[in-house]
Amino acid sequence: GVGAEAPDPRAAPAKRAAALQRGRDALAATRKGAPVWHCYGLHEWAMLYRPAGAPEPPKHQPLPVRVDQATINTVVEAGELKCTHFDAFRFFAPEARPRNRRQLSRETQLSHEQPACVHATMDLLRYALRLAPFVRAELVADALDVALEARALDVAASPYDLRGAVGVDAAAAAPVAVETADGRREYVRRQALVADRAAPVRDALLAAYDDFFLARAVGEGVCIS
Repeated sequence: GVGAEAPDPRAAPAKRAAALQRGRDALAATRKGAPVWHCYGLHEWAMLYRPAGAPEPPKHQPLPVRVDQATINTVVEAGELKCTHFDAFRFFAPEARPRNRRQLSRETQLSHEQPACVHATMDLLRYALRLAPFVRAELVADALDVALEARALDVAASPYDLRGAVGVDAAAAAPVAVETADGRREYVRRQALVADRAAPVRDALLAAYDDFFLARAVGEGVCIS
């Protein structure tokens, strides 16, 4: 409200500051990573992979699928998977994990973050909310907008059928059919647009995190040279 004091970063507990440092590190790692333009959003396909004799994997979306199991298996088996985001990889069906180029883990997460990843773009909202109230509301709104755009592409490229889903219009329900060459080209085109929109939001968030840590350092008497 009017006259309210600005929040003081020096008042944030050490545990919270540590969590914010992890967020800042993830943002910085993503920005400097080499973009990967040939993953084609196949993480959702890998989550539903079920070769012969394997148990049925859990569905992570309450939606019907638009392709049959044989098509899902063919797409996953057609080539090496190139997922770089641990929070997508960890939901792969067990049989799909060895098919990924890298075996990802929480410990190695920062080594694989990269700015073309739609999950990394969705993470911008998480890192913006984590920094609140030490971040402008307008920046949180920007992070929300680009995260929603990334999520729309994420789901459109999945094996799920969005027709009939609540709140999804016909345009949003149209799949990006990454099981086809044309669909993969369309995925990369939209992926690049999302990445371009995400880059300035990521830069602004990094600056906001740095402002937070600078204020803490000054308050603690650390010499900034």
